Amino acid sequence: MRKIIFLLLVIFNFSIAKEVTIIGDSLSVGATKYLKSFIPDAYIDAKVGRKFQELGNIIPQLEKDGKLKDIVVLELGTNGDFEIEEALNYVDYLLNKGKKVILVNVKVPRWWQDIVNRKLYIINKLRPQTLLLDWYYISNTVCQMQNINCFREDGYHLTDEGSYIFSYYIYSAISVIRNGEN
Repeated sequence: MRKIIFLLLVIFNFSIAKEVTIIGDSLSVGATKYLKSFIPDAYIDAKVGRKFQELGNIIPQLEKDGKLKDIVVLELGTNGDFEIEEALNYVDYLLNKGKKVILVNVKVPRWWQDIVNRKLYIINKLRPQTLLLDWYYISNTVCQMQNINCFREDGYHLTDEGSYIFSYYIYSAISVIRNGEN
């Protein structure tokens, strides 16, 4: 029986120990359908207007509720700037708990876009065990191709097609971690 279960786990590339928590803002809210399609075991805690600073309340509650899984995706920064030291405290807390942390940078036509992306880059360099997903780059390349419309009129909230691409990009990063490549 054990051999059969092991074989099934290998064949289907399924890892019980590698569950996913996604903490996000309105982009994750809008992409929930596709995130759940690509990553059915994910727990998604997303809220419109959420800021990075809210992690101080969110992380302990998720941990208390048993919903802080092995891989934690932080999709935050769309709604404003944050202090790098505070963000490092959250990332360090997760890393010290043995979590794999994925940071997603932002594409938002606001004054803080480049500041937030630079800070996320710095966090990734200071904590190389994190994985930084460059949504800014992807959205400026893939989403600029002919006949691909990723964004609504505001330039950052996602269309259905954009939600699909965004979700697939996150799924791909999780697959890299699940396969032990990071």
